[in-house]
Amino acid sequence: MRYLLIIISAFFLLQACKVPQKAVGDIQLDVPEAYQVEGEGIETIAVAPWQSFFEDDHLKALIDTALVYNQDLRKTLENIRISQARLKAARLGRLPEVNAMAGASVRRFGDYTMDGIGNTDTNFSEFLPADKRLPSPYPDFIIGAEFGWELDIWGRLSGQKRAAAARYMASEEMLRNVQTWLVAEVAHQYYEMLGLDEEIAVLEKNIELQELAFELSKDLKNSGKENQLAVDQFEAQMLNSKSLLIHKKRELRTVELNISELSGKYPEQIERVGLDPAFAKPRAISLGLPADLLRLRPDVRRAEQELAASQADVNVARADFFPSLQLFGMAGFNAFDFSKLFLNPASSVYQLGAGLSAPIFNRRRIRSAYEEATASQKLAWLDYEQTVLKSYLEVLDMVNVYSTLEEQLTVKKQEVNVQKRSVENSNTMFSVGYANYLEVINSQSRALNAELEYIELKREQLQAIASMYRSLGGGWN
Repeated sequence: MRYLLIIISAFFLLQACKVPQKAVGDIQLDVPEAYQVEGEGIETIAVAPWQSFFEDDHLKALIDTALVYNQDLRKTLENIRISQARLKAARLGRLPEVNAMAGASVRRFGDYTMDGIGNTDTNFSEFLPADKRLPSPYPDFIIGAEFGWELDIWGRLSGQKRAAAARYMASEEMLRNVQTWLVAEVAHQYYEMLGLDEEIAVLEKNIELQELAFELSKDLKNSGKENQLAVDQFEAQMLNSKSLLIHKKRELRTVELNISELSGKYPEQIERVGLDPAFAKPRAISLGLPADLLRLRPDVRRAEQELAASQADVNVARADFFPSLQLFGMAGFNAFDFSKLFLNPASSVYQLGAGLSAPIFNRRRIRSAYEEATASQKLAWLDYEQTVLKSYLEVLDMVNVYSTLEEQLTVKKQEVNVQKRSVENSNTMFSVGYANYLEVINSQSRALNAELEYIELKREQLQAIASMYRSLGGGWN
């Protein structure tokens, strides 16, 4: 029977030691060597910190305030502290666990129990000194320390530390990702505000001209040169522009409140420059190389750290199939007489031991955990691959947006000049009777729309520059 038990135990131990092979081997990521568009080169604009990339002092002041007071950023900082605490716990997990212990209890053994009979028989021994006779009820006092230490033979604890370290680095990258988003979003809202300021100024100027045209139409009607229909059309055009002005002012207030929310502060007067000074110095766009995305984009670096953490999780789950070796022990003082407890050699106790444990009946649970870890690793790899792909395509999209906006601006500027000339000519011809009121109204409407569209294109190009800066990974360093 003894040999049979040994054979069965050895069989289960060997079964416990069987571990699956790694489900995911070394992974490779193929990134294009170039963007194959105009503007790429060795250097990239993303290496410049945002303080030097943006030249508007008012914008830089808003960004600086947002980086200090924005609640999303501050919440991310707290998540970093959580990751730091987990990393410290993982590092300490490899050290022996030492605990102080102190206890007191009292127990009465029954007269018809093994302990009760044994204690009574012991007290009748003539070789037992009086101070060692067992009292009834039996008090028990103990004080000392105990320790336990799992030897990291298979790398389970070190794998946990690597996973915690990778997730801590991922939280750092998350902070940088929030910073890049915040810098770009503040710039977006700031340029939106400048564009609305410019549109409001254009509308107010056009409303003044439309009011003059309306008054002129009334004078011409009174002199018999125009009818009431012309007066009504000029008035309707003026009222439409006033309605659009109210709409733009509402949008401006919303943008100002959005900037206050991003800044983490209550609304106050926002200092800014005009749209033309902000647009006066076009920035040269240098993309760099696609490989820079892996180095500079925080979301790519975060996905990479999450992948490293998932790889460490797989190693930890795989190590659970192996037997674990633990050392344990205790040392202290133990006595039934409290006066003999402390500093008495006769009351000193200690224990040293080692244990080997291996999974037998819970292998299915461990295998399920291992399969979950490998699936999570594959998901992390796909997420990393997808993040890099999206980053590459996002840069190409921003290049396309920026270049086409440049072309649109050139054409739209010519259109604005033509429409302004058309308004001047139509007003002159209308005043002398060579043009009707519809021609004047149409020329004014087309000129106003062309000027508003030109302002919108200028604003979009400024926002595209900020978006491209973020897409390339800048703003956090």
